Amino acid sequence: METIIWSGSLSVGVKEMDRQHQKLIGMINRLIEEQHVLTEPATIAELLTEMTDYAQEHFRAEEYLMAEYGYERLDSQKHSHAAFLDKTLEFMDASVGPNILSKALLEYLSSWLTGHILHEDMQYKEFFAKKGIA
Repeated sequence: METIIWSGSLSVGVKEMDRQHQKLIGMINRLIEEQHVLTEPATIAELLTEMTDYAQEHFRAEEYLMAEYGYERLDSQKHSHAAFLDKTLEFMDASVGPNILSKALLEYLSSWLTGHILHEDMQYKEFFAKKGIA
């Protein structure tokens, strides 16, 4: 499985959100890169928990910014974020066993994050640019 490469095409134009997206990508990339090395269930669970905790932190920051400026798609974003966390936790419950880091989980994390940034988060790029938020 290929790691995610950050490029300008993933930039949403809000520096803090881009920084947070890059950190999430880095966390997912670490799981992808180390999937065959990570064998201890406790280590796998710790890394996944760290990633989901940071995702929650990012979602709160993003949703706060949207609420603060009256972004019209806030409810859709909240729903998408909650669905991601629910699905990830389901995968974690089912996937983290001895000597396994589910390929399906890694593919889900990678495709969801890039898809979410490119399709949903990009919708706020122009909105925040007009508000002078960079």
